[in-house]
Amino acid sequence: MLRIALLLAGCILLLFQQYIVPIDTAAQFIIFLCGIVLLGVPHGAADLLVATKNAGNSKNKFSNLRFLTVYISRLLLFAVTLWMFPVAGNLLFILFAAYHFGETDLYQFKTNTFIGKLFVISYGFLILSVILLHHFEEVKPLFQLFEAGKENAGFINWLNTHRYNIISVAGVLFFTTTFIYFLRNNNTASKDKGEFLVRFAVILLILFNLPMLLGFTFYFVVWHSVLSLNNIIIYLRNNGFYTKNIITKQIVLYSLLAIGGIGLFGLAGFMFISSNAIVGYLFLGLAVLTAPHMQIMHDMYISLRQTKSGDN
Repeated sequence: MLRIALLLAGCILLLFQQYIVPIDTAAQFIIFLCGIVLLGVPHGAADLLVATKNAGNSKNKFSNLRFLTVYISRLLLFAVTLWMFPVAGNLLFILFAAYHFGETDLYQFKTNTFIGKLFVISYGFLILSVILLHHFEEVKPLFQLFEAGKENAGFINWLNTHRYNIISVAGVLFFTTTFIYFLRNNNTASKDKGEFLVRFAVILLILFNLPMLLGFTFYFVVWHSVLSLNNIIIYLRNNGFYTKNIITKQIVLYSLLAIGGIGLFGLAGFMFISSNAIVGYLFLGLAVLTAPHMQIMHDMYISLRQTKSGDN
């Protein structure tokens, strides 16, 4: 029911943009920024709570200090990788983000096999390809904000020239792996397969026709963050591990700390000189946070799938 409501919101946004009053760039920026603050950051701010529950499920001793040390170390390592090897770092980010988005959307499927993991990655890769490459003329100015973007102008121009070839390859890879996955998992109900494919087609339709910033806001904020928060709350409240009150307080606290950190980082990097700069630095921040965040969520989804299998 939640997914249907989110898709309906996306369709209303698309109809409004296409046929009623196009949302101007300034308004798109405000919607994006509000979405990141209200939902994007909070869905990552629960990482400490989720990691604590993961450790409890595995019967491992949990240390806040050790968690923060490992988390920040991964964050810094990925930040250094992006700084020293920007092309390789961005490609690695795309891989991480593709897997994370795919795992969130497909966690109800059993994807622990090799073909299952390809199914997950190809799903997320096609989503990102449509958001970023189909609207590449909106993405290019963000690259040009950074010195690395200017130094790798040749590669960026190559992406621009071949973007629809890449999207086509992503589409073929997704539909091939999806076909093989469903062929090998005959126990998946036809109704579930049909609903999944219809939902995915609607998501692609929305992302293809919305401007890049609105499309990213719909997918990352409205779809991904809301579904993630819903799954996180279900996971944390399972067996009374955390109360709703504790979850809310912790998420608000860590969200405020994260927003404060982003603000300081932005001031140091002249983030606030323009709306494009803010978007660019926020995308960079999301890239850096993806590495530690996806591992924690991966462990959570393994536990959720095991619980679901046990219930069946």
